[in-house]
Amino acid sequence: MSATPPDSAESALPHPVRLRTLIDEISQLTLHVQELSRMAEEARELYERGVLPAPPDPRELVDQVENYRQQLEAAIVHIFEQVFGPRTDTIERQMSMRLIAEIGPEAFVQKVLWGEEISDIALTIALERMIPSLEQLVERYPSAFLSQANSLLNQFKAG
Repeated sequence: MSATPPDSAESALPHPVRLRTLIDEISQLTLHVQELSRMAEEARELYERGVLPAPPDPRELVDQVENYRQQLEAAIVHIFEQVFGPRTDTIERQMSMRLIAEIGPEAFVQKVLWGEEISDIALTIALERMIPSLEQLVERYPSAFLSQANSLLNQFKAG
């Protein structure tokens, strides 16, 4: 007889290979969102300087960025379900989803891993089981989650 009941939290842990696949998908979506955001900023600067004419409908690019963000959020929700189960009424899940909606998925991951405010620390403690997966995500795609550090490093390289 198994020491872990089939309905326990431990038996609900996802298979490591499936979780890695989900993390890879989130990483790819994050990179797409950041690339589109960078492109949108460059285009805005060119339009403002008059170098390029504005596109017929500039909302298309914004819609693309928003679409990728929604896909990334959906992937994070899926990881929540894999790690914590399908319940949406937990305080951890509700707090996380509200925060992702407010600040975006990239900033959410940064807050969980490196936040210094008391609310960030509480979030990190609540999501402790996700930390190894989030750390792997950052290690695999550091440019997606370390954009501020990369920006400073690029300034030093150029100077």
